[in-house]
Amino acid sequence: MTYWDLALNNLVRRPARSALTIAAIAIGIAAIVSLTSIAWGFEASWQRANDARGTDLIVTRVASVNTLPAPFTAAEPQARLAALPRVAQVAGLLSEMLSVGDGPPMFVFGWEHGSFLWDHLELREGRWPLDGDERSVVLGALAAELVHAKVGDAILLESERFRVVGIFRSAALVENGAVLMSLAQAQRVNDKAGKVNILNLKLAPGATERDAEAVRDAVRREMPGFAAITSGQLVQENAIVRISKAMSAATILIAGLVGALGVFNTMLMSVNERTREIGVLLAVGWRRRRVVWLVLLESIAVSAAGGLLGIALGALGVLGLEQMVLLRGKIDGVFTPGLLVAALGLSVGLGAIGGIYPALRASRLAPNAALRHE
Repeated sequence: MTYWDLALNNLVRRPARSALTIAAIAIGIAAIVSLTSIAWGFEASWQRANDARGTDLIVTRVASVNTLPAPFTAAEPQARLAALPRVAQVAGLLSEMLSVGDGPPMFVFGWEHGSFLWDHLELREGRWPLDGDERSVVLGALAAELVHAKVGDAILLESERFRVVGIFRSAALVENGAVLMSLAQAQRVNDKAGKVNILNLKLAPGATERDAEAVRDAVRREMPGFAAITSGQLVQENAIVRISKAMSAATILIAGLVGALGVFNTMLMSVNERTREIGVLLAVGWRRRRVVWLVLLESIAVSAAGGLLGIALGALGVLGLEQMVLLRGKIDGVFTPGLLVAALGLSVGLGAIGGIYPALRASRLAPNAALRHE
């Protein structure tokens, strides 16, 4: 009989205790996997959206680290940016979360009409909105599904009626679940005349990293209160991304502590109940380090089982959240091999940590005293 056979037999002999320990570890690992994947997914979704638009640099207020950067008057900053060397286009963007009819709030983007921001979208039906006074919108494929709207229908945005003139598809989930309109209409609806959240810069063909750095230096020098950053930097400073990562780190800490204590308690009780059995093993010639390895294998086995179950529960939980009406189009879990391996490694590590003391205690038992134990 191998070490693994002995370890698994010992765990199976106490099914209730083993199942509770596995469940405790699984819940912690599931929380870690789900929160981490959502945080990474949110970051990746916004990154894909910014990259797909062909934006080389983003100009916004230095202090803007909220989900949607604070709006600012665009005319003067936009004119200054357009005059900088190697800047080919400057396009304003206004984003808000608005109620759409009786459905859940959605991202509503106002993009400058005719700008390069629209180029990456695939128009599936209808046409693009016109500039000026036309109260029209286009819906991402997912947004159209959520509000049950098609081309020609009317939807309500903040109690104002807009005509759906097109359905589009984007490579970014956040845009597929959004409503798009002209910047002029977005400014009017949100009562933010002349304001944008972000100015998107497209550099001239052939521009180098040195050219981009020169633009960033010019913005710092000539436009106090503003910063030119990459889309990745903007996403990393996003409040929701930072909160999600902080929650993930806190969950790892709490789940690690609870998991290690659970394994510790289970293995310590197991060693106490099997004192005579361990005494027999020592009496027949088992070396003390073999006893240590036996107990550690039991703790690692129960933790690995909890880790595998937790990974499955975490993945299923995120998939379920993605289908909820309130969250569809807003979260997109990312499950990488690295995340799954790290989660399983964490659970195994918790088993090893929680089993160290019980294993050492078992190995230090005196055979004579252990055999007399009742």
